[in-house]
Amino acid sequence: MAIKVTDAICGAGKTSYAIQMINEHAYKVGFGDEEPYSSDKKFIYVTPFLSEVKRIKELTLLEFFEPEASYKTGSKGQHVKALVEEGCNIVMSHELFARIDEDTLIDIEDWGYILIMDEVANVLETYNDRAVSIKDDFRMLAHQGILNIEEDGQVTWKDPLYSGRFNDLKILSQKKNLFLHNGVILFWTMPVANFESFEDVYILTYLFDGQIQRYYYDMYNIDYTKHSVRKNEDGRYELIEYDKTLEPRDEIGNLLSIYEDYQKGKSVSRLNTNYLTKKNRLERALSKSWFEKAEEEQIEQLRKNLVTFFKAQAKTKAGELFWTTFKSQTLFLKNERCKLNSKDDRTKDNFLAFNTRATNDYADRTAMAFVLNRFMNPNEKQFFSNRGIEVDENLLAVSDLVQFLFRGCIRNDEPMSCYIPSSRMRTLLYNWINFEI
Repeated sequence: MAIKVTDAICGAGKTSYAIQMINEHAYKVGFGDEEPYSSDKKFIYVTPFLSEVKRIKELTLLEFFEPEASYKTGSKGQHVKALVEEGCNIVMSHELFARIDEDTLIDIEDWGYILIMDEVANVLETYNDRAVSIKDDFRMLAHQGILNIEEDGQVTWKDPLYSGRFNDLKILSQKKNLFLHNGVILFWTMPVANFESFEDVYILTYLFDGQIQRYYYDMYNIDYTKHSVRKNEDGRYELIEYDKTLEPRDEIGNLLSIYEDYQKGKSVSRLNTNYLTKKNRLERALSKSWFEKAEEEQIEQLRKNLVTFFKAQAKTKAGELFWTTFKSQTLFLKNERCKLNSKDDRTKDNFLAFNTRATNDYADRTAMAFVLNRFMNPNEKQFFSNRGIEVDENLLAVSDLVQFLFRGCIRNDEPMSCYIPSSRMRTLLYNWINFEI
């Protein structure tokens, strides 16, 4: 098995390379234009968006099947199992990929499937079950000798005959991917077989070294190589040794009008600082913990800043912008320009989650606001650091910011106005533009 991480900026050709690779494995069965294509290779393509599912099905010569839930196929997971048993090419969501069972993984290995994963997977998640008390139930189960907590926090199930309300915990722990962290949090990690069962794995992403999947690979000693992608003189896409200097960061920087405070005569603008107090002019301003402790006046000032920026600075209407903040702050910061609609009505909603990937739905937006300061979840960071894995929070932060920027019109090489009130986030962006990250 070889894992190749295609680490390239949006628009570099990651998906185009993947489609090209699939099509180069295709050959005609029989004669005539209407005859189907076949291949000696089998593919599973994992993507986070329905639009990409459609793109893969339309642009590849091989027939790809999308798992469906119906009275004929059963659940989507059961349909995946049936499709793999038949050796079909499949395009599916990240969520469905995480639920592939052991029997299906055995079939995947037998067929020699190739995995193409568009954007990184959720390889580390908090296990949430309101019926389970981490503190009390685990103490009881350990006391009764039903389970054991290893030195590294891994939960080991000791009673193979157990059957009861903790069966889900039993199943997860038997796969050796359930960990108790600091005695209060249960972490689930994706089984390594989800990757090791494939003949080859291609990960299509950007700034992989700042992603949790990279730390997960290091934790499990999973080898991978990093590559850039480029278009050669023949018009073909090819993978080459990773080289960030190939990225047009200077060109991108020239397209961004990043708001900065100014004072000229009587004309004063302080949208980056007027929400701060003397007590919290810190690097962590606008972090999740900062918002939790912020005063109502500070939040209200940020809300006013958003209106002022889009009205007076960027001079854009609601349909011309997109914005983000932590989900817990959306109701407090939404306003006449920054819309929020819980029913996902796109005509009344221009909010976009800060870690959104691979969508082109906002490519016509000429202005954006990134009202947060991105840090890794402290428990997730400690989970890896306790295992000797060094985490780069700055790379994670700039990765999310750059990906968010590329949801807007700069992906079409058009100028875009940016409101990024966090001093740390702006500095990271400038450092990225100058290849200092």
